[in-house]
Amino acid sequence: MREIRLNLGCASITPEGWINVDFALGAWFAKIPFFRLINKKIKLFNTDWNAKVMLHDLRRDLPWQNNAVNYIYCSHTLEHFSKNEGRRVRSECYRVLKPGGVVRILVPDLKTLVMDYIRGEISADDFLDRLGCCYGDRRFSAFISFPHKCMYDASALMRVMESVNFICHIRNPYESEIPDIKRIESLSGRAETSLIVEGKKPPA
Repeated sequence: MREIRLNLGCASITPEGWINVDFALGAWFAKIPFFRLINKKIKLFNTDWNAKVMLHDLRRDLPWQNNAVNYIYCSHTLEHFSKNEGRRVRSECYRVLKPGGVVRILVPDLKTLVMDYIRGEISADDFLDRLGCCYGDRRFSAFISFPHKCMYDASALMRVMESVNFICHIRNPYESEIPDIKRIESLSGRAETSLIVEGKKPPA
């Protein structure tokens, strides 16, 4: 039986062999014929959206049956949801994963950002920008930007993952129980600066 691999909140990272899922406005516009060519001129979106992205609002139930999915990759997406929305996303990941299935979560590390600020490597007036909690100053930013609603350090991310019954481990970049992880992770170039936690659904 063919493996099911979900890439939730994929943005421009859309490798073959994964079901790449997003709900951002750019993913919708990419379905319009020739929009990608038009966007290169008007530069409404910085992301080069792939028209093959599956549209789905992650705040709603995932459209897969219980125990159907082998692997889930979710990079720099969870922080865009509120605490309650994030719990729903994690619970849905748990529901659709097969026993022994793995979800890999990458988020900005709040502790690293705070320590950079304390050391003077981030100035006070740049701190909120680095946290990603503000809308940009581009035209239409309120419609095409998605500020962070929740931040995590290692202990917080482990705790919230374990709260929905995942068996969790902190991982290094490209270290994973997901086969061939480097193929998807190297596309964004963000793993080296991310907090990474993997959760495994306990075997039946």
